[in-house]
Amino acid sequence: MPAPAASTTTAAPKGPPGTCANGTKPAADGLIDDFESGEPAALGGRQSTWRLDAAERTTITIPGPKFASAEGGPTGSKQALHFAGKTNFQDQWGADAVVTFLKSGFYDASKYAGIAFKIRSEKPNFNPRVKITDVSSDPEGGLCTRECWNSFGKELVIGTEWQDVVMMWSDLTQQPGWGNPRPPAITQSKIKALDFSIYSGQDFDIWVDDIRFVECK
Repeated sequence: MPAPAASTTTAAPKGPPGTCANGTKPAADGLIDDFESGEPAALGGRQSTWRLDAAERTTITIPGPKFASAEGGPTGSKQALHFAGKTNFQDQWGADAVVTFLKSGFYDASKYAGIAFKIRSEKPNFNPRVKITDVSSDPEGGLCTRECWNSFGKELVIGTEWQDVVMMWSDLTQQPGWGNPRPPAITQSKIKALDFSIYSGQDFDIWVDDIRFVECK
C-alpha cells in the first residue's frame, strides 16, 4: 500500500449512514464480481478492476504477481478469488487484494446499504480486515494530509467453512490512534475501492466469492 501522502486540507464530509430495520437483500445492479466471467460485473455505472498490493517482504504465492481468479468457490460456483502467501512482521502492512470501482474518481454508492460477500480461510480463526477506501482516506480525495489510508472497515474472524458476510456502512470504522481526517462515518457517496487486507506477520490463504452491494428490504 502506498505511503501516506500530503494534500490540501479540506473539511471532512460528515453524517452517519443509515441502517436497515428489516435487513438487507442483494441490490438488482449490485453485483461487483462473482468471478465466473473473468471480469468484474459492469453494473451500476461501475468500471471495476482488480489489483494485488504487497509490502516489501511479502510473498504472494496465489495467484502470483498479477490478479487472476481460480477454480473453486462455494456450492454452485466455478470460480472465486484465491489469495495466499506470507507477510512479514518487519513491514508496517502486509498484502491486499483490491477491487477499484472506477478508472478514476470516486463512486457514488449512497443508494446501497453496504457490501456483502462470501469468504473462508484454509486455516481456522484467521483475521483479515476488509475495508473500503473513501474520499477521506485516499489521497485523491484531497482530504487526508499526514496519515492517509486509514480506511473504514471491519475486522473479521473466518474459518474453513464458507460464511456470508454483510458489512453495513454503519458497521465500518477506522482503526484507532491514527489517520487524518477522522470523520464520524464513511462517505458512501464517494468510495474508491474494496480491500481484502492481510496484516503483517501472517501466513494467509483465503477465498472470496460473490461480492455485491446490498440494499434495504
